[in-house]
Amino acid sequence: MDEKTLSEIGPDSLEAGGDYDGVGRLKMMRGTRRWPYLALAAFAVCFSAPADAAGGADAAGGVMPLVMPAGKAELQGMDVRLYQAVEQQARYLLSLVHPWDQDPQLLLVTDSRSDEHHIRPNAGTVAGLCFLHRFGPYEDRVVGVSRADLLGRSIVPLMRYLAATHVTGDRATGDGKKWGDAWQSAHWASMYGCGAWWVWDDLPADLRTAVRRVVAHEADRIARGKVPYQIKRDTKAEENAWNSRILSIAVLLMPDDPRRAGWETAFRKWAFSSFLRPADARSQTMVDGRTVASQFGGANIYDDFTLENHNIVHPDYMTCYGLSLSAGLDYVISGRTLPEYLLYNAGGIYENLKWFVLPDGGFVYPNGQDWQLFRNADWVGPHLLMAVFARDGDAWELANRSLTTLEKMQARHASGAIYAPGESFFASTQSDRLVSLAGAWLTLKFADRIPRAFQDPRGVRRLDCGKIILHRTPTAIHTFSWGAAVMAQCVPLRLDRIVSPDSRNGIGRVTLKGAARPLPIGIHKVEVTQGDDWFAADLALDHGKGQVRVELQFRSNADGTWAMREKLVALSDVTTAEVATGLIGVLNNPGWVYEKGRREIVLDGRKDVIPALSGKTLAGAFCDIAVDSVLRIHSDRPLQFRYAGAKAPERSRATDALALNYLGGERSWHKGDVIGEYQVTIRTGSQP
Repeated sequence: MDEKTLSEIGPDSLEAGGDYDGVGRLKMMRGTRRWPYLALAAFAVCFSAPADAAGGADAAGGVMPLVMPAGKAELQGMDVRLYQAVEQQARYLLSLVHPWDQDPQLLLVTDSRSDEHHIRPNAGTVAGLCFLHRFGPYEDRVVGVSRADLLGRSIVPLMRYLAATHVTGDRATGDGKKWGDAWQSAHWASMYGCGAWWVWDDLPADLRTAVRRVVAHEADRIARGKVPYQIKRDTKAEENAWNSRILSIAVLLMPDDPRRAGWETAFRKWAFSSFLRPADARSQTMVDGRTVASQFGGANIYDDFTLENHNIVHPDYMTCYGLSLSAGLDYVISGRTLPEYLLYNAGGIYENLKWFVLPDGGFVYPNGQDWQLFRNADWVGPHLLMAVFARDGDAWELANRSLTTLEKMQARHASGAIYAPGESFFASTQSDRLVSLAGAWLTLKFADRIPRAFQDPRGVRRLDCGKIILHRTPTAIHTFSWGAAVMAQCVPLRLDRIVSPDSRNGIGRVTLKGAARPLPIGIHKVEVTQGDDWFAADLALDHGKGQVRVELQFRSNADGTWAMREKLVALSDVTTAEVATGLIGVLNNPGWVYEKGRREIVLDGRKDVIPALSGKTLAGAFCDIAVDSVLRIHSDRPLQFRYAGAKAPERSRATDALALNYLGGERSWHKGDVIGEYQVTIRTGSQP
């Protein structure tokens, strides 16, 4: 058999389960190796064509050769589903491509500006389109253009725009500034450079030079920079992870450059720093031949593998191990061994995420969610990285949950877009999905074995550094947090999660006369106890300073029920404009794939319907309250109940407000007065 490089064989050879020349020899090598990465490295050395053939050498030297995927894992059609999702998403993004008003020969997908929201979507689109041009069973009818036209009419003009307007180029964007040398510009440049590497043979020589110039500039800047560390409020884990990737891309594009050794050293430093814990300062664990302690420079996550960003413990940012681990693909696709440090602590972070995950592929948010809620599609890539590179037995099922939801999201629109209008407020959401799904497809192609031994977590998990406790029952996740945010909630384990992660869930709001905002919350005391299948939280909080005290008890019981008790007392003479405590945020969205666009509320046997975004309000004194017959609330005494339907989305979701103790209008209270008191038990229905 003739040994061929990926470039010589062509893109259509990488179809799902397809065979190709050289496989026989690879199988022989893999029989004596434990990890597929080692076999790939041997393949690269023994069988790859010279760099000038595989990498498209030019005056500046060749790039690292692309090595044929050697994985033979049973993918159960997931690769096909991923590729189809990429094609459809590309069709949508191509519909946004338009000429630059300053030069119609150059293209872009946004307005022309130099900031994140205008460069990152263009860089991500470039990378995703380059993937499609280079790999997989491309279908013109799905994408909307031929593969040849995709390169000449879209990719090259988009790449030229980004090269021209970078600080190394000779043009400014529409805001009069060039992009680059920014806090996140290395991340944008890494996507840009990775896409260029995938299609290197097909790029004009002058564009290759320009791409290298962009990548080298950003890589040199990061290599010279000081690695930051911070745990509380605003971790540097994410930033360090995205900054690391440009150094990996620089090596791919310029392997013969005299700066390579410096880039590789800096890559290790930045990538390894991203997810270190304080305990790692003493760790004698060997990673790539050296102890962790000897490589420790600081910590960015807590010892319990939780992570704070945006002032909360944030599950979304816990997935950012994928930003550095995605560089593992750079290694295996260029025939090198995956460094151990790319996986260090990823397993601990991922284990936490399993306790947060919901049936729809999203997460429960014990500290609230300041991003859009329905980011289910975003987690396909991070799960598959753990399935392939960490061989985590749970990851395949979790990836499938997210991908299934993604497909339902994408099926709503003929355009191919994953996210509906208004469902995301972040400019790069659509292009980021294109890049992530492309990387997930390639990652799968290198899998020799994917364990599938999913076990849904049950019981109690306490995270003392993050000050969060969770109890996963067969029908719900009960959470309580007492650190960055004070929240308590009972979230049904259903595709329709019902409960919205309102930052005041379980606590509520007290607003004084004449005030524009509710009183802030302060912890007076808190005690959390737990067993294998229960936890209890007893606490006293202050609404404001010396104004209103609330004594609260939350109980997650062994029988799966959730109990809440509250006593609200005035600490001084106050006049309230509104009291809305015992809060439960209820999702009620018109277009989400697992919601019906309405909520059915039953009050002491009387049924009513709250249409999404109707602003409809229900109020009164009731003992039994049910939401869609799933969330069932019981009190022995009538509750001062109010349900207020949302009139408009906020943070890309519609949240109705259910208050168990509601007192509207101006009311005056003397010191020592009991403002409100209730005790309820909540039961949840099972998975549909």
